[in-house]
Amino acid sequence: MDSEIWQNIRNGDSSAMRTLYQGCYQDLYAFGFRMLPDKDKIKDCLHEIFSEIWQKRENIGDVKHIKAYLKACVRNKLLKEIKQDQLIERLPNNLDLVDLTVHSYEQLLIESENESDAKKRLWNALDLLTPMQREVVKLKFFDELNYEAIAILLKLKPRTVYNHMYAAIGVLRKALK
Repeated sequence: MDSEIWQNIRNGDSSAMRTLYQGCYQDLYAFGFRMLPDKDKIKDCLHEIFSEIWQKRENIGDVKHIKAYLKACVRNKLLKEIKQDQLIERLPNNLDLVDLTVHSYEQLLIESENESDAKKRLWNALDLLTPMQREVVKLKFFDELNYEAIAILLKLKPRTVYNHMYAAIGVLRKALK
């Protein structure tokens, strides 16, 4: 793909958009399928990306490496999908989440202090981790990504991610005893 096609798309040439779509779709589909083996989600992702390009064509910047740009778009959109799927999976089946128990002021104050102490201990323990361990822990527990998504995001092998997590948990367990 050359930058002339991109410039033609920016100028509203629908045949250039069709050329881009036909020229890149199969490669992007294969790329996306390696990240997330779900045919329907990959197709939806690709159609959304091409639709967004066409809808925002007047405002998008100049791109020198079109395929690399499109792969980055696919990667980012699929990582969002993976994260969203993980959040949906963790929703409870019963949505009766309201706790109607009334607590005394003293009890709430004690719970707040205990929670504050626990947070301080956790942050101190996190400071003992290496930067890579801290990043893996952050992505796993705070951003709620799975190991495969973390590996893709950090450009590591899944086994390496598992090793960093294992070492980090060991350090945290020791520090929080």
